[in-house]
Amino acid sequence: MKRALAATCLALVLLTACGPLPRPFARDVNDPGNKLAQGIFFEGVEVLPLGGTTPPMSKLISEAVIRGLEKEYEIPAAQGDFGGSRYVLSGAVRDNEGKPGAESLIEIDWQLAVRGGDIVEQFTDKPQTTRLEWDYGSAPLLQRIGERISTRVARLVLGERFGTAGQDRLLGRSGLVIGGVTGAPGDGNAALRRAIAVALGGGGVKLTNDPDKALFTLTGTVEMGVPENGAQTIRIEWLVKDFDDHVVGRAEQNNVVAAGSLDGRWGRTAAFVAAAATEGIITVVERNDPTRLRGPNLGAPRPPRILPQSAPPRTSVPSPAPKQVPGRAPPPPT
Repeated sequence: MKRALAATCLALVLLTACGPLPRPFARDVNDPGNKLAQGIFFEGVEVLPLGGTTPPMSKLISEAVIRGLEKEYEIPAAQGDFGGSRYVLSGAVRDNEGKPGAESLIEIDWQLAVRGGDIVEQFTDKPQTTRLEWDYGSAPLLQRIGERISTRVARLVLGERFGTAGQDRLLGRSGLVIGGVTGAPGDGNAALRRAIAVALGGGGVKLTNDPDKALFTLTGTVEMGVPENGAQTIRIEWLVKDFDDHVVGRAEQNNVVAAGSLDGRWGRTAAFVAAAATEGIITVVERNDPTRLRGPNLGAPRPPRILPQSAPPRTSVPSPAPKQVPGRAPPPPT
C-alpha cells in the first residue's frame, strides 16, 4: 500500500514537472476571483518586443506599458507568449534625428490587434524627449510613455467600461501645468509664460508645477511675419493637451504690430496678450475636464458662466478633433 502511494506521489511530481509552467494570471476555473476583475480577465494583452530599438529599451518600454495596464486598469498583460490573451500589442520605433520637419526626435508606431484577427487600431506616439533621455531610458520618460499607451489601449479594450475602470488614475491629479512658450522675439517667451500664469490663476484655473500630476498642459507658439511697410504680423497659438498627451483644444490669436516693436522687452504687451487668450483657454479646459478643475476666483470679478449639461465620458478613439477657439490679441501699447 505504501509503495503504491509512493508511486502515485512520484507520478504526480513527474506530471507537475513536465506540465506547462504556471501562467501569471492563471486561476482555478471554480474560483471567481476578484469581482473587480470579472469580465476583463480574459481580455489580456500580449506586448511584443518593439522593433527599431535596442533590446534593453524595448524591454523597458514594454514593462512600462504593462505596469499601466495592470496597475491602473486591471487588464492582464505580459511580454512574450501570453497564451489565451485576446489582444496583441506591437510597436516599432523611428528615430528622426537629422530629419527636417520632424515633430519629435522619436516616434513609436503602435498596433493593437485581436489575436489572429483584425487590427483594432494603429496610432503613433511622439514622446517629447532629448537624445540623452532616450539613450539612457530615463525613468520619467518611460513612465510618461507607459501611461499614455496603456491608457489608449485600455480605452480600446474596455470600451464603455473605461469610464469607470479608469477613474482611479485621476486620483492625485489636478490643475494645469504651463509648459514652454517658443518663437517669440526679445523676452517674449518668458514674459508670455509669466503673464498667462497670472491671467489663468486670476481666472480661477488651478495651476500646478508638476507635469506628472497635472490634468492639462498648456504650451504657446509665436510666429512673427516678415516686416513689410513698417508692419509685421504676429500669430500666437496656445495648445492645450490632456494628461494622455492628446490635443483637446487651441486658442489662436492674430494681429499686426509695428515692425520690430516686440524685439526687446514685451512689458505690458504680454499681459494684454494673456488677457485676450484666457477666455478661450478656460473654455477648452472646462469642456474637457473630467473632474472639477475650477478653483475659487481670486482675480477680478467675472460674470457667472452658464455651462452646458455635462456630457457622458469620452470613450471614443481616436480623440475628437481639436476645438478651435478664435481670439485676437490687442496691439501692444504705444
